[in-house]
Amino acid sequence: MPTQSAKEKEFFIINTHTHIFTKAHTPRHLAKKFVPWPFYRWLGTDRVVGWLEKYYTRNPAFFTYEARNNRWNTYRRKIAVQRNPLLHFLNGLWKVAIWLVFGYYLLQWVRPAIQNTYLGKWLYAFVKWSGIETYVYTFDNGWNLFFFLILLLLLFGYIRRGLWKFVKGRLLKLLGKDRAELLMRYLNIIRYSDYEGMGTTFSKLKQQYPPKSKFVVLPMDMAYMEAGPIPHSYDRQMQDLLTIKKNKPDSFYPFVFVDPRRIAEQDPQDPFCLFDTSDPDHLLLKPCALKRYLEAGCIGIKIYPALGYYPFDKELLPLWLYCSQKELPITTHCSVGPIFYRGAKKKEWDRHPILEEIISGSAKEGNQVLEKMRLLQIKNKDFQANFTHPLNYTCLVHEPLLKNVLDVYNDPELNTLFGYKNGSLARNLNSLKINLAHYGGAENWDRFLEKDRQQEANELLYDPTRGLGLKEELSNTTNLYKFWHYVDWFSLISSMLLEFENLYADVSYTVHENQYLTLLAEVMRHPKLQQRVLFGTDFYVVSNHKTEKQFWIDMQHSLSEEYWYLLAYENPRRFLKL
Repeated sequence: MPTQSAKEKEFFIINTHTHIFTKAHTPRHLAKKFVPWPFYRWLGTDRVVGWLEKYYTRNPAFFTYEARNNRWNTYRRKIAVQRNPLLHFLNGLWKVAIWLVFGYYLLQWVRPAIQNTYLGKWLYAFVKWSGIETYVYTFDNGWNLFFFLILLLLLFGYIRRGLWKFVKGRLLKLLGKDRAELLMRYLNIIRYSDYEGMGTTFSKLKQQYPPKSKFVVLPMDMAYMEAGPIPHSYDRQMQDLLTIKKNKPDSFYPFVFVDPRRIAEQDPQDPFCLFDTSDPDHLLLKPCALKRYLEAGCIGIKIYPALGYYPFDKELLPLWLYCSQKELPITTHCSVGPIFYRGAKKKEWDRHPILEEIISGSAKEGNQVLEKMRLLQIKNKDFQANFTHPLNYTCLVHEPLLKNVLDVYNDPELNTLFGYKNGSLARNLNSLKINLAHYGGAENWDRFLEKDRQQEANELLYDPTRGLGLKEELSNTTNLYKFWHYVDWFSLISSMLLEFENLYADVSYTVHENQYLTLLAEVMRHPKLQQRVLFGTDFYVVSNHKTEKQFWIDMQHSLSEEYWYLLAYENPRRFLKL
């Protein structure tokens, strides 16, 4: 009997990873750590949004009739010059002359810095040979020369545009691919957060999909990232999301964002998250904000460890047990990105709180000295990876490491909750359903593809049923150190999906370029991995590279019918229990 094709099955796209938060939910000093002090304080989010708004809305449709008429008159003058051969020639000659003047005076301004270099000596020898200095005005004051250059930039737009293209190209090369990517993602978050309401943003997302499509919307709580004040409270953001849910119940599926610091600081009179633990096998939520949100239509939990905490934080463990019992899905940020903790690195973050490394000695002689793993990154954009590292989640779903977590906290209430006694657990988190969002990120997919001699980067291909064999290797401190510091996250996450039954990974943002779609197709050929990968886009951040519709259309037509059905419908439906 022939099998039913994907076209004959029930099918609608389920996007498991989107954002619609606005500038009202974004800290004022999001530029912190991208721009040095005190300049980031002058580049408040609202101010940058205003600049970007002016830049991106230079369409006549956004202007008054007077403005449109002015643009038309400007066009008529320019096209008249373009259509007259003599005027066109003279205009080109004029532009060349202005560029030569600007170039000459720019060369004079930078002369002290480059005159002793090989290039400088060659340039100034050429200027002297040409005799141009006899025919131009010489500034005897560096500041006068500087302001003259500024005047030329203000008067002639083609000078500004040409100079910016040159500087932009050099700046991106100087930053490097990863840093430039991070900066562009930051600017896109700022740009798209300009919409006045989340309903408007959602409508711009939904209109790019077929009618029956469904969307998981992930809120953001950035109150604890040390980036300044936020105009609207987190509760107000959630209430606005729930209003949209009420109006669009069949397409809009919000999650609840949980930050352990909000739980730790909660008001006893109006708690954020509070449990009835009288029966640890059947935890119940007491009256609290989380209970209200879930009862009003939220279907899962979102966390973002890059904001400055580990996913096994003490405040989160009761919630994870509750989610495990209720089969609530969890989506967690599992890559590096532009949203990360902006404060100084705390002393306790110098070492991993759970995982260990060998400091000295040898296993053969039985005199090994172990200490908590040292984490050497200093810059915020770098040490965020310690919080989002995929191996952190093995501290939840791998029982031996969960015991280590409980040993470190040594909290009687937590031990009772998990039934931890005499080295055994009555309750674990093996059935915790977690989506490791972004599948490690594009930079880790690159590292996987680039490495040809490192054994760990080839294990998934060489032994596709075992991968890295993490359940065995996590007890080996030497291998654990290597996995943490040197193995690409694509290999780690793929192996975790193979070995831990309830882990998933969405491909939001990561597959923004077609080169990554070929690797995704290879993943979907794997009989087990193909069941654990979820469609997501990371709207609106991905629009740096593609529109939302181009993202899913490219993906759909790069995969077979059956793989697209699994990725965009069957797997998300199972993960979300829709």
